Amino acid sequence: MDSIYYTMIYLDNAATSRFKPKCVIDALLSDVKNSANSGRSGHKASLSTTLAVENARNYFKEAFEVDNVVFTKNCTEALNLAIFGFVKNGMTVVTTENEHNSVLRPLYRLKSRGIVNLVILPVINAQTPFEELIAYGKEANLIVVSNASNVLGSMVDVLALKDALKGYPVKILVDGAQGVPYADINGRCADMIALPAHKGLHGIQGVGALLFNYDIKLKPLVYGGTGTESFNLLQPDTIPDGLESGTLFSGGIRAFQEGAKWTYDNIKEIRYHVKRLATECAYGLKNLGIVPLNNEYASGIVTFNVGDIDSQLVAGYLDQRNIAVRGGIHCAPLIHKRLNTDIQGAVRVSFGVDNNEKDMLALLSSVERFIARLEK
Repeated sequence: MDSIYYTMIYLDNAATSRFKPKCVIDALLSDVKNSANSGRSGHKASLSTTLAVENARNYFKEAFEVDNVVFTKNCTEALNLAIFGFVKNGMTVVTTENEHNSVLRPLYRLKSRGIVNLVILPVINAQTPFEELIAYGKEANLIVVSNASNVLGSMVDVLALKDALKGYPVKILVDGAQGVPYADINGRCADMIALPAHKGLHGIQGVGALLFNYDIKLKPLVYGGTGTESFNLLQPDTIPDGLESGTLFSGGIRAFQEGAKWTYDNIKEIRYHVKRLATECAYGLKNLGIVPLNNEYASGIVTFNVGDIDSQLVAGYLDQRNIAVRGGIHCAPLIHKRLNTDIQGAVRVSFGVDNNEKDMLALLSSVERFIARLEK
């Protein structure tokens, strides 16, 4: 089984990054070998784990210039905490067709219960509707937007969005699943930021975070043990413990911190490398007669179809040639409806820091072979 992973060309980094720096692995293994529950006991081992978690929390506060960091099990949970925790009856929420189901499903749930007025802005020419976000945001309570689409890679300048809405009461929640770290984002750009550890920040699966500022008040998503106020049968309203019920994945949190540090230490090279490979890949596809569905490549994503062939058939063919990509709807149904790819889906190639030009050329060669087979 291991030989499969070593020989595979992995181009599915938008789902999860394959490469993990040694510091990430070391942090995880150290925690596993010295397990203790943070914030639950007074012995030295527990206190040491608690300190490690708080060190990670402080790192993210400083790195992203935010007041609060709550650790979650993934970016989806962070988005759910932000949406269900913030939204109140009668609020207006604005989002776009570019969004992932981890945004759309919570919002549609609130809409179906008559709690929110939901405005979904259309995507035109693969671009997030920036001017419309500003216009509708002036009348809204919350804007929820990805700073990079997981299908089209299209970016949103959230700092410019925040500046344009200065003086209006609307809050901005950013889904950073694909856009971090390929675009700058911090607490000056957004009121809440949801992050996964395991994608561009090179941590591991099973941990994420919601970052937010002091003026944001959230209701808990999960109720239970916090290690504080244990005689209180009501959930504590203190942060972060009131929003972090249950045992934290301390090893994942430590690995999250190390992955983020490594990533930002090398951010200039990473951004250049990933964008270059994606841009060259898009150019190569065009030479094969395939026009990519997207036209922004900073997050390393190239999305395409081969005629009207089911995208999963194309992905399956590439998998047979030991090239891992993703075919399908990518948990983003509205943008596929807009692109008229809601039946066939789309093939998504996503480059990572450890990919190289040889990987990219192997992909193009395999796509060319697939086309040749169709023409026989």
